Amino acid sequence: MINFRFHIVSLTAVLLALGIGLVLGTTFFDDALERTLKSQLNDLAAKNDRARSRIDDLSGQLHAYQNESNTLDQQLGERLYKGQLTGDPVLVVATRGVDKRWVDTVTRNLTQADADLLGTWWLTDRLTLDDNAELRDMETALQVSFDDSTRLRQRMSQDLSDALFGATDVRNAPGLPPPPAEPAVATRLRASGFLEYQMPDGSKNDVIRLPASGLRVVVVDGPGATVPPGTIVEPMLNELSDDGPVPVVVVQPTPDPNAKPDKNDKATLPLVAEVRGDGTLKTRVSTVDDIDRVSGGIATVLALSDAKPGAPVVGHYGMANGASRLLPPLPGEK
Repeated sequence: MINFRFHIVSLTAVLLALGIGLVLGTTFFDDALERTLKSQLNDLAAKNDRARSRIDDLSGQLHAYQNESNTLDQQLGERLYKGQLTGDPVLVVATRGVDKRWVDTVTRNLTQADADLLGTWWLTDRLTLDDNAELRDMETALQVSFDDSTRLRQRMSQDLSDALFGATDVRNAPGLPPPPAEPAVATRLRASGFLEYQMPDGSKNDVIRLPASGLRVVVVDGPGATVPPGTIVEPMLNELSDDGPVPVVVVQPTPDPNAKPDKNDKATLPLVAEVRGDGTLKTRVSTVDDIDRVSGGIATVLALSDAKPGAPVVGHYGMANGASRLLPPLPGEK
């Protein structure tokens, strides 16, 4: 018979052995786990350092590419644009909210092409006409007596297109043309804050005066416009081109591939897409969809050179939907 005391001692020994085994095993496991985790952490840190080094290297390459691209664009323009638009009067039109660097890019290219750069018409955010003061001021500027925002914007588009048509139509100056003048509607719109002037660098003028004929127009569009192009600029182009092709080139930076404008809502569409999607307008107004690229700057200057008042050549250039070529073809070619 097993002695009870012996049973107690045996059970105690077993429990003690189990406890010692657990302690020793746990200590060994903790040490092994710690070594494994430290090894993995060191590997991860090394991979992170390599990734950060790669990112820094790629960032440096991108910065160098951007600097090279900007330098190329500028130096290319100095050599190739020269004389393309000698003495041709050109007006730039843009909407506040559009990145000013695209306007500056266009004006620089026009200057390098020896154009007679008149300045920039900036359409302001007051054209949203979302309060009574703006409606009253617009009525006064347009000299009308209705306060419907849609009708007022339509009337403004018509009045501005009339002013531009008068300056682009070569038939308006059969003999000695009258001196350049600021359109009366532009004077009133500017006084009311709906239109702002940006004069060319070095200009001594304080207002933009349009010629009696021979004007060419560049419309600069882009993301962020405070007034959608479908509410003012697109109707203005439709009015201006009623009688056929006009010396106008619409430009924008390369479209964001992640942007998804509503094709059924014209107010959300970029102006280039609106022009190219309009069966009539696309035959009367030229477009460039990559003004942020060197090719876009070249296309803008050449397209404007082709847009001769009285007999403009219309084309659509770039890489987005609706573009037929990267650059305008040689004269006479299609």
